[in-house]
Amino acid sequence: MTSRNNSLGKQSVPFLCVKYFFLVLVSCVFLFPIYVLLITSVLPNTDVGMKVLWPQYINLKPYLAFFQNSNYLLYTLNTLFVAIMNIGGVCIASSLTAYALTKLNFAGRDVIFAMIMAVVLLPSTVLSIPLMIIYRVIGWDGTLFPLWVPMWLGGGTMNIFLVRQFMRGIPNSYTEAAKLDGASNFDVYLKVILPMVKPILVYLAVTGFIGNWNDFQGPLTYIGTVKGSESQWTLSLALYKDFLTAEGDRRANVQAAVGVIMMVPCLVLFAFFQRQIMEGISTVGVKG
Repeated sequence: MTSRNNSLGKQSVPFLCVKYFFLVLVSCVFLFPIYVLLITSVLPNTDVGMKVLWPQYINLKPYLAFFQNSNYLLYTLNTLFVAIMNIGGVCIASSLTAYALTKLNFAGRDVIFAMIMAVVLLPSTVLSIPLMIIYRVIGWDGTLFPLWVPMWLGGGTMNIFLVRQFMRGIPNSYTEAAKLDGASNFDVYLKVILPMVKPILVYLAVTGFIGNWNDFQGPLTYIGTVKGSESQWTLSLALYKDFLTAEGDRRANVQAAVGVIMMVPCLVLFAFFQRQIMEGISTVGVKG
């Protein structure tokens, strides 16, 4: 029996070698653009535009150009502000909405949830024009308000859905016991439900930060089309605008350095919260 298992193990070695070879090959294909970005960011100015896989020497001046440019620091603060405000809006508004749709009994609850989920059927491109008109009427065009205020008014359809699915796995006995002890609905939400939904909120916070940090379409639509709104630009919008305009720094190595710097927060967040992200996804899948 032991010899048979050993023979099966030996027979699987070639299969494993082939499998890992193709996995490494596919990984290299996906990672090659990132490698090109990293190499371009440290290219000397004389090598920019040339087809090189390795620079003559490591040039860190493109990174210094980013930190010495006060405009880029302002764009970074704008992006960080939008991302943090979105995290607060997503976690607070979506959890409150999901709590009302899950743990509170009122007439039309399921109808309201169905109406909320119906928004998913509408493409974001279709909504961009009416939203832009509304923001222009109320004087929000060219400002950061359209990028974060809407998240405080519900938290986003899919975020509500994910938190609701997570809350459905929490037994109603917890909320009923708290109410018997004299707790109000808000106390039940704050002291009982909120600590239990921490995994899914961490997932929404991390993914929300990454999404807003890298968001380009929103800033381009609501800020990039307004003249004189340069002080409200986010980092992704500035990277696009500067590379296309004569006033900006159009050197490819400087732009690549900005792209690398944009990747760093996302990589750090995913590295630190990888376990929580995976737990949040798996728990929603089981409890939903």
